[in-house]
Amino acid sequence: VVGNRNYNFFSPRGVTRWGFQTVVRLLMNGDGLRISDSQCGYKLMTLSAAKVLYKNLHLTGWSHDVEVLYRARQLDIPIEEIKIDWEDKDGSKVVASGVAKVSLQMLWDVLRLRWNYSISQEWQVIQE
Repeated sequence: VVGNRNYNFFSPRGVTRWGFQTVVRLLMNGDGLRISDSQCGYKLMTLSAAKVLYKNLHLTGWSHDVEVLYRARQLDIPIEEIKIDWEDKDGSKVVASGVAKVSLQMLWDVLRLRWNYSISQEWQVIQE
């Protein structure tokens, strides 16, 4: 289960979230990754699913959630999205790191994910 924070589109977080999710949908759509809020910290799964999905991730930064969800889709692990009440706390790590810098890194990560899993197939989804 993946949480959806359902941000107001016109808030700063809503705009950046929309931008990143648009990139994810455009680049990963052929792989069935249609999650509205991949970056929400609310993820609920079984221990056995977590062991498979989080083992040896290639993306270790802000975009690792996209890789986890991509792996779940490739392994036919069902993904449900639910609306949740979420309260942002002051002191965002993204803002402190620089929104533009983090956004460019996340874009690069999604491009790498698409290239390495789908095109070059250098990265493989392995179920153990």
